[in-house]
Amino acid sequence: MTLDELLLEWSYRSERGYPSVDNPSDVSILKEILTKLNLSEEDVSSVLDELRGDEDGDNDIDGMDGSGSDLPGKPKTQSISTDDEEEGEEEESKPEFKPDPKPEQETGTLTEYDELIRDTFGGEIPKSKNTYKFSKSTFDEQVKADDLEVWKKLWTIKPKKKTGDKTETLGVGKGELSLYWLYNHSQSSTSGKLAEGRGDDAPDLWFGGEGTDGVEVKAYGKPNGVIDLGRFGKFRDNLKILNLIFGLKGLASVFDGTVKDQKQINALSWAGSDLREAFETVVVFSEVDLEQLYPTPFPIFEQFDNNIKFIESALGEFNTAEEGAKLMAKKFVGDKLERKPGWGGHLADMSINGFIRFWHIEQSKFDGYDDILGKATIGASQGAMKMHFNKIFG
Repeated sequence: MTLDELLLEWSYRSERGYPSVDNPSDVSILKEILTKLNLSEEDVSSVLDELRGDEDGDNDIDGMDGSGSDLPGKPKTQSISTDDEEEGEEEESKPEFKPDPKPEQETGTLTEYDELIRDTFGGEIPKSKNTYKFSKSTFDEQVKADDLEVWKKLWTIKPKKKTGDKTETLGVGKGELSLYWLYNHSQSSTSGKLAEGRGDDAPDLWFGGEGTDGVEVKAYGKPNGVIDLGRFGKFRDNLKILNLIFGLKGLASVFDGTVKDQKQINALSWAGSDLREAFETVVVFSEVDLEQLYPTPFPIFEQFDNNIKFIESALGEFNTAEEGAKLMAKKFVGDKLERKPGWGGHLADMSINGFIRFWHIEQSKFDGYDDILGKATIGASQGAMKMHFNKIFG
């Protein structure tokens, strides 16, 4: 395994589709990958220390271009051998990987968020005397005037690293602590019930205790617009299908001379209309009996046939480009929503001025929405998923 392959594998398995050494979940995943490569504990620790950056505090890993430092003891051009690549060698026993245990709360009662709010306000958690709605529906809420000062003060606050070096952790977005305070320390029905949901497959907050009423938090402040749902690189099957679909479309465009000079359209950047157009090529290939071309010296025909069959098995039966594109669009978005915040949960978009819109993520509404390929309904931009929540859940 090369360094590029290591970074790609880590990115696929990371929480947001790209890794960060400040995210405990991402670090645990990297430790697991490195341990399986038979690196010594010293080498694993060295890799983690190097990735955490130097004294300048550059702790974010945003790219995967392989331009960073090599792994300890490995020249840049050398690959890291795995057990699968070294046949005939007896596999050495390796200790079972166990993530570092979470430190216990010092108070025994307050959550990390509660402690952060308390520390922000000099040792006491301010209380709201107001009531805020939370229901199994799509609804709006406005922070009351006498709560706005606390709301705004908590807007950009994030937990500090456990090492005490005053470096903010990632995984906590703007407004998340504000929303937690508003609903956990007020006269609302949710008071005292909220739990932090930071984790690989968890929404940002649980409004009814851990595992109940998940809420994914966004702070775009444009509740009528398109919401960025983050990167989708870890959904490997979906990315593979999209690569096949747009790859077939690109190949056909080269042969028929219809290559577009405008912005590049591919698996990471597309709109619903692009998806429909790409499926026209898929349908054409699916109607050809490619198996009769297998005996030729060109194995590419068999590869085409296998790829078409993979798309059909992953999405289900479709006869037209419209049907195929809709199935792909529903799977693309549905797989993400099912994970975060989960069917029946909410996505909340809010502004620093206190306006909040909660969209109730109902599976029945999603499944029954027919114009999934409509303008600005869904799409991708530079590897990030975008979706118009008002159209489907408004």
